[in-house]
Amino acid sequence: MTEFVEGINKARAHIEASLIAKAMEDSAFRTLLKSDPHAALKQLLGNDPIPSLKIRVIEETAGEVTLVLPRSIAEDELPDELLDLASGGVSFGNFVEITAELNRARGGSAGPICPR
Repeated sequence: MTEFVEGINKARAHIEASLIAKAMEDSAFRTLLKSDPHAALKQLLGNDPIPSLKIRVIEETAGEVTLVLPRSIAEDELPDELLDLASGGVSFGNFVEITAELNRARGGSAGPICPR
């Protein structure tokens, strides 16, 4: 896997964990995330990094487990959303820097976003 794809995967995992953590502690945010994921992203990050990306939020119910299989991407193939990020100049380093600024603005440390 290329360094770029690994960076995107790390950024995605970080954003997903932040969204889930905030949704677990804030019921209004959870409702927003289910009804309008792009608005929830904008609220959490300050912007919507990929507004053209389709985002589907599925909430598990009691007695069920949801397994999401990521799409299979060949080593030499980048999906359109990753190509959009590359052409726009977005890098994992920029993402980390932005999240640190957002966290500082919320009164936290300079580390990754840790929703309150």
